[in-house]
Amino acid sequence: MSPPLKSPSRLSHVSSNPEPATFHVMGLMSGTSLDGLDIGVSVFQRSEEQGSWSGILECFVSIPFPESWRNRLKELPAASAENWFVTSIEWTQWCADQILATGWISEVDLVVFHGQTVFHRPHEGWTGQLGSGAHLHAALNGVPVVCDLRSLDVAYHGQGAPLVPVVEEHLYAAFEGCLNLGGIANFSCVDEETGNRVAWDIGPCNLLLNHLAARVGHVFDENGHIAAKGHVLPALFERFLALEFHAMPLPKSIGREWIEDEVLPLLDLEPDASVEDLMATAVAYIASVVRLAAEGKHTLVTGGGAYNGALIDALKSNSSAIRGLPVDVVIPQEIQVEGKEAHAFAFLGLLRVLGEPNALPSVTGSRQASSGGALWGTPRFLRR
Repeated sequence: MSPPLKSPSRLSHVSSNPEPATFHVMGLMSGTSLDGLDIGVSVFQRSEEQGSWSGILECFVSIPFPESWRNRLKELPAASAENWFVTSIEWTQWCADQILATGWISEVDLVVFHGQTVFHRPHEGWTGQLGSGAHLHAALNGVPVVCDLRSLDVAYHGQGAPLVPVVEEHLYAAFEGCLNLGGIANFSCVDEETGNRVAWDIGPCNLLLNHLAARVGHVFDENGHIAAKGHVLPALFERFLALEFHAMPLPKSIGREWIEDEVLPLLDLEPDASVEDLMATAVAYIASVVRLAAEGKHTLVTGGGAYNGALIDALKSNSSAIRGLPVDVVIPQEIQVEGKEAHAFAFLGLLRVLGEPNALPSVTGSRQASSGGALWGTPRFLRR
């Protein structure tokens, strides 16, 4: 377990209202990179006079998955239905054990459990996140739990992703754009023509980079050192950019399976290339699609990719070899870089409990705004 991070700082304005409504929420997030379980405790306040929200991520820890769990999660797409349910219950218990080990559970009114996305096929009308909210609720001795946050938006013919832009609209409006460099890179901003927030998955990020790092025995490319030693392979770079997904209109989203089916096979077309050159090409590709999306905006950058020096340099570079305009990059404090997703899903779960929208049609393409998520138990603040 990495040392817990604690921060008194805020990225959003706190109302001067002396008695704002206050909510203590734990957010649990595990992304497509399969690197671990993120646990954060957030405090949200709403000014009753202005109706505006503020939030602070009070404490955060990221717990790496043991290799045994990483392997089980990777194998799930080919597993039987019985295996899925058994794994879901056992993995949920593992998550509960990590939560209880933090000693933070007594501080919270609500736990929001994103689960582990194994399948994401909104075009077929479904999305699948591993994890049982009912079992987590029981394992935490009745602490209320929200889970399954994406399914309702998909049922309304939306993409079910990204969902974090709802949070960015409420808590991070000071930035022109918000970029998450996780397993998948996604971006959100306000559309200048409509005034609505829009967001979409841009393409692969750490899923691709970590795949290449594993070829030389690393979990990830620390600070982009491998990429910095390589040279861009022009033919592969162009093949990446020519992927059909990049020409599709918004809204759009992808899952791990798209990367495995469409992106990784392109690497096999360069059988003699060094890992350094493949990594440099992947970084140039990721930076290019991000820059084409961000269009030079003042952008908050979070997620593990924010620590990849080669990637950040490429985002800011004036080199004509990278497509698009340089990005005006803002990297916040470490607790926000690593914990923004857990913080965000804590807020999305809180909105669900309050019956307020946590998915936007302008972002996901759904037929209507919705307040998605299954609730197990009743939070104390609803009983006051």
